[in-house]
Amino acid sequence: MLNRNILMVLGGILIVLIVISVAQTRCHREATSRPSSEVLLPGEFARADLGRLVIGYGAESDAVVLEQTPEGWRVATAWNARAADQRLDTLLQSLSDLRGEFRSSSEEVLADYGFTDTTTITISGFHPDGGEAFAIELGGAPSGSQGNFVKKPGASDVYLTTQNVRGNLGLWGASGRPASRHFLELQAYKVDRQEVDAIQLRGEEAVDLVKEFAMVEPAPDDSVHTGPYSDRSQWEWRLERPGGKTLGQAVKTKADGVLGAAVNLRAQDVADPGAGPAAYGLDAPERQVTLVLAGGQRATLAFGATREAEGTAPGGCYAQVEGDPTIWVVGEYAVNNLFKTPKDLLPE
Repeated sequence: MLNRNILMVLGGILIVLIVISVAQTRCHREATSRPSSEVLLPGEFARADLGRLVIGYGAESDAVVLEQTPEGWRVATAWNARAADQRLDTLLQSLSDLRGEFRSSSEEVLADYGFTDTTTITISGFHPDGGEAFAIELGGAPSGSQGNFVKKPGASDVYLTTQNVRGNLGLWGASGRPASRHFLELQAYKVDRQEVDAIQLRGEEAVDLVKEFAMVEPAPDDSVHTGPYSDRSQWEWRLERPGGKTLGQAVKTKADGVLGAAVNLRAQDVADPGAGPAAYGLDAPERQVTLVLAGGQRATLAFGATREAEGTAPGGCYAQVEGDPTIWVVGEYAVNNLFKTPKDLLPE
């Protein structure tokens, strides 16, 4: 009887081992039968084909929202400020025909790949008619390797893509919330420096700088000019106010530095234009720069109060370009490069 019981126990153990072996073999066959690389988002995605892009973070479904308008793409979550087309193009290019290598299908280990209720990033693109064009979820980044962990919404299959999608969201660490600022067009003002005839600074002192262009004789085969004409690519500066004197070559670079700062003004952030100019010290700005352009057009840049840095929001000086409602936050270094006194410009 004892021998029979032992045999029954051993037989039961054998059956269990056979079942486990079969299950392991089946799981291994399923895992190894998957393609090493799969296309997760088939197709090419471009700004012209989309009407909306939504980036969620954890439970926040609309952390960043970009929308196409008749005036171009705008960042809806940043007071509809202009979007940087290049940043958007780079992101969409990295998502086009997005491929990934299979890593796991276990729901229990999703958190190990950065997919949690508080850290998962969801990117959804929508057609102009509102229909969904694509959607993908981003987890973390692998340690010591390039790329991101990705998966389809609602699925548990995790893949590793070599595309730096997180970097194209402005995230270069293993975690972090996507920010609207990454997608902003921060070129507050830009014009060709050769188009500028004069610069008027109104700050600590009133300073007027006027270009004196070089005069050149027309070439023998010049059919446009009948006599000497000004060459807008060559100039000296005249300090019209105060003093009324021509600045020599020794200090030309100082005045050209002011010109360079004025014709290519970049911001670091934007602020809510709905608060009104007075909230930013722009209702009666103490500092202004006016560019007198060829043909008599004028462009005025006003600078107001200072914003202190807070969290991830950079500090700087509030600024506004005449005719544009956008409230810019410009770095103090850029403002300092603009507002020079006569003592700063004249020879030492």
